[in-house]
Amino acid sequence: MNGERLVAGGLRGTRSEHRPRLTAARTCEVSACAWMRRSRSDTATRAAVVQPIVARRLNSAIRRNSGFSLIEMVAVIVLLAIAVSIVTLSFSRIFNAAKVQAASRDLVAALRYTRGQAIVKGQEATFDLDLANNSYRAPGRDSVQLPKSMRLNLYTAEQEQTSDTSGSIRFFADGASTGGHISVLMDRAEWRISVDWLTGAVTREELHQ
Repeated sequence: MNGERLVAGGLRGTRSEHRPRLTAARTCEVSACAWMRRSRSDTATRAAVVQPIVARRLNSAIRRNSGFSLIEMVAVIVLLAIAVSIVTLSFSRIFNAAKVQAASRDLVAALRYTRGQAIVKGQEATFDLDLANNSYRAPGRDSVQLPKSMRLNLYTAEQEQTSDTSGSIRFFADGASTGGHISVLMDRAEWRISVDWLTGAVTREELHQ
């Protein structure tokens, strides 16, 4: 019996020694689970707090970016408008200069034709200009009228002025002339055609304004 008690006691002692260990292990598991639940809860809480902050910052950044984009767009449109205006103005000046140059070239040809007729026919020939109608005429040819956007200026001998708005340059049989010059103008472009009184030579030059 004593041996059984001892054994039993030993068994009881052995069981009692194992119970605290099982209890401690379960306590650790419970504590770990509770810590994980708290961590998850804290994480969820932080996420719930951080998400609105991030959303507000993103919205603020988007609004700032949208504002800058609008300003940049307006600036680009203004720059394009300025560039187009400059290009249009430059193109208009180039086009007008080309038209004046062509008109002055035709006028030179008409003056030289008039001189040639005087030499060939052996008699005086006149090149007539009508400033009021913006036109000129070589002998034996139709009158040539320039566009309204152009204008003619005439500087000639006093005896060759037929009125305040008309006059002529006379060529002689030997090729000489009464001399003078004619200007063709359009906007800021000007070409001057000069006729030498001694030789009757016709020259042309561009005047820069």
